[in-house]
Amino acid sequence: MMDGSEEGIPAKKSKKSCKYLEKWDSEFTFLKKSRMGQSHAFCKICSCDFSVSHGGRNDVSQHEKSTKHKRWLEAQKHAQTMSAFVTRNTTEADQVINAEVKMAMLCAKNNVSFTFCDDFNKCVAEMFPDSAIARKYSAGKTKSTQLIKGAIAAELDDELARTCRSQPFSLMCDESSNRKTDKEFVILTRLYDEATLQVATKFMEMPICNVGNAENLYEKLSEALRKRGIPWENLIAFNSDNASVMKGRHNSVISRLKTSQPHVQDLGCICHLAQLATGCAIKAAQVPVEDFLVGIYTHFDKRPPEAPQVLQHPMAESVNLCPESVEPVGRTAGKDGNSSRYIQLTILCFPFI
Repeated sequence: MMDGSEEGIPAKKSKKSCKYLEKWDSEFTFLKKSRMGQSHAFCKICSCDFSVSHGGRNDVSQHEKSTKHKRWLEAQKHAQTMSAFVTRNTTEADQVINAEVKMAMLCAKNNVSFTFCDDFNKCVAEMFPDSAIARKYSAGKTKSTQLIKGAIAAELDDELARTCRSQPFSLMCDESSNRKTDKEFVILTRLYDEATLQVATKFMEMPICNVGNAENLYEKLSEALRKRGIPWENLIAFNSDNASVMKGRHNSVISRLKTSQPHVQDLGCICHLAQLATGCAIKAAQVPVEDFLVGIYTHFDKRPPEAPQVLQHPMAESVNLCPESVEPVGRTAGKDGNSSRYIQLTILCFPFI
């Protein structure tokens, strides 16, 4: 009886998945094809992929109406490009200043020495003889340095101070261990940027601290916040390496920070956290990484000249581990640049590392 009733029930038809259509590009200007496949679309406003397999065009319309999409769209409307700050006036003198500022910013952004500006200053008029702006361009090393340090950096520092005074933020610090030069203490901030709607890392200060004990490091940190008028109450987290001077229980920077802000969270060393995450990934993958690396070293470093070039290992079947197929990078230690090859071979076999 039951068997017969089950046979009488019609089987459910499997619903076909929708696919991305290229004609949507002209209808929705924010849309383009996703790298995740035909069942997804990519939103250029939100910089994210979303599925269209359930409703097709309706999924696109729902994403367009979502709170996330509207928030990102509104943020882009109010965001100003750099050209808005350097092209407000059109006089020749202002255009010369604009060119000098842009060149100084280009050097700072790409870590180019400001001494390059002296040579560029001599060549620019010859490179563009028909340009009045090039003939009047006069930003050498000294002027470019002052444009960055005295004008642009000061404005960015004021902006960062205003942000930290009005919202929560965290600190990321690291101390140098130079022996022949002055020791520096790097102070970075980690905060939510309203302009981009993303969490950003921004430079605050890098004071000299030749005596790197906990008291001096804390004083440099405290001074950086005090002269900018940033309250301790807005500090929510602290991140640094695991050195005792930074993370000791009784006499360290974090122990002193907790006297000023008892609720600050110690996030630990990000490099140590990455190491722990990698270790967990290796365990979860159940891959004998250590044995394999020892095998690589033994094969390429200890093998006799007449031994075969290709490593014989079960895990090496899908990867060509011939040492001649991996080019050494830069100066390397060991015979035939084997040290760099070990690193590259490890990356080839274990991309998650």
